[in-house]
Amino acid sequence: DAVRAQALAVGAVDCAFASLDEAVYDADLVVLCTPVLTIPVLVSQLLGMLKPGCLLTDVGSTKQWLTNEILNVLEGRSVTYIGSHPMAGSEKTGIEASRADLYLGACVLVTPMRETDANAVAQLTTFWQSVGAIVTTVTPEEHDIIIARTSHLPHLTAALLMNTVDRDGRNVAPFCGPGFRDTTRIAAGSEDVWHDIVKSNATAIRRELDMLRRGIDSLCEQLDRKDFEAVREWLACCRLKREAFCNKGQGGE
Repeated sequence: DAVRAQALAVGAVDCAFASLDEAVYDADLVVLCTPVLTIPVLVSQLLGMLKPGCLLTDVGSTKQWLTNEILNVLEGRSVTYIGSHPMAGSEKTGIEASRADLYLGACVLVTPMRETDANAVAQLTTFWQSVGAIVTTVTPEEHDIIIARTSHLPHLTAALLMNTVDRDGRNVAPFCGPGFRDTTRIAAGSEDVWHDIVKSNATAIRRELDMLRRGIDSLCEQLDRKDFEAVREWLACCRLKREAFCNKGQGGE
């Protein structure tokens, strides 16, 4: 009750309901915004509450496992599911972190199956565009491969860096500058959310971690050889890639 009251008070929502059936009654579109592993459970609870023809989506950060699970739950039902993943937000959680412009200019990946009705895809695309998002359509499999590389790997890398720097109880925080805070910011994200992400996209994430390890091994070999010119060239290459990357545009996650 307190959370719903707070959400209403700050204008984060227009209406807040105490039960699922009230929340989804007569809804044409339902968007599920919970950690990934709880979404199929929530869909099971919604069976019988969603009206025929309802379009169901979510904002989960993985898609292949989630899509398979939800389609199994909805089999034989006249409800259409299409996954969504807004690349927006921050490491902050809760109503206090809500923003009216959250999706403005953000990339949203929409992940229909090949057999998904084109009209439903168009309807979902229109919804995301109405809140200012830029929509890209990919398959659930493509989504998980891409996002393991661009979102899941950076988060786990930030967590590894945080754990490595703060590893032995020695107070080194006073000696960390803004670069360290910027680099590790996303490590402050919810462990519950990220547990579900890692569990539901482990294969693709492991592949990206292997690529990161190869890069670390290569850098260590250069240091062992005292090949500092190679290090300089590598850093220059990274700088140029970073500059070009930013010019291509980034999402918010």
